[in-house]
Amino acid sequence: MSLRVVALAASLAALPIAATDDGASTGVPRTQTLAIEDGARLLVISPHPDDEVIAAGGLIQRVRTAHGDVRVVYLTDGESYQAGVRIEEHVADPKSSDYRVYGVHRQHEARAALEALGVERGALTFLGFPNDGLSRLMTTYWSERRNAFVSPYTRRDRPRPSEIVVPATRYRGEDLTQELAAIIGSFHPTMLAVPRKEDQHADHCAAWYFTADALGDVRRVEADFHADVLNYVIHFNSWPFEDESALLPPPDLPAGPSGWLTVPLTAAEAARKRRALQKYESQMRMMDWFLMTFARRNELFSRPPAFRIVLPIARNPCAAFAEPAAPRAK
Repeated sequence: MSLRVVALAASLAALPIAATDDGASTGVPRTQTLAIEDGARLLVISPHPDDEVIAAGGLIQRVRTAHGDVRVVYLTDGESYQAGVRIEEHVADPKSSDYRVYGVHRQHEARAALEALGVERGALTFLGFPNDGLSRLMTTYWSERRNAFVSPYTRRDRPRPSEIVVPATRYRGEDLTQELAAIIGSFHPTMLAVPRKEDQHADHCAAWYFTADALGDVRRVEADFHADVLNYVIHFNSWPFEDESALLPPPDLPAGPSGWLTVPLTAAEAARKRRALQKYESQMRMMDWFLMTFARRNELFSRPPAFRIVLPIARNPCAAFAEPAAPRAK
């Protein structure tokens, strides 16, 4: 049973950081360089295949260079992208089987992308929860008191057997929290990268709440557990702008008490990140301009302020970012 209260203020001790620019002369928000300790253990929570490289392809390389270990958890297979399914599966009116095949295809791309960054296939975990459905699991579809959520795309109400971490998992919020807690408790990350709650994609927003709840579960069992939590953002208004060589902080999005944390990339690291992004061929065909906008000479993160989250919640904080309900998949 998941612990509903998450209070992680005491566990968010900062890693060493060094000031790079106070922004006084440029008007650009202050950023600091994120220092990565030797032997760091990085867990990246990726709502969909490609988010991990977009946000943290450079950080992943830097941890490996520091003789660290990397794990990536994909909450969904990215199967509900209707325009992408039509193109990849060559169908005008996708059926549930087409969405399922598309999800498997995106898993293959994820493996190729992480291999391009030097990460072995065994470091990837696909949980197979419903794309465009995660935020619903925080409210209505939380527990076994009601039927599990059914994806309007794949018509599934549970992950594939090969994707299930905790036995009897269904598309319920409590089940996702338990699976994440099991992974975190087993891997014991020292760094954890997860989307910010302000990310304007409902799955990204929900990823933060589920990760926070899972961290609470782990701390209930291991009181001395600590991971440095880093937030990333991918979807925020029209950011990032394309006429900058560096990735600048999103306007109107405060960094919080940590300030913005930057990971500068060498030319070789940036080139390797671009090669990894290009392994997502299905996404490059649809939105190469967007993916490559993040292939710059740095990456940005922030740390969350002290927080207290209770799941389930009556009002969905990610609902404003949700996609319209899909037509019934055939």
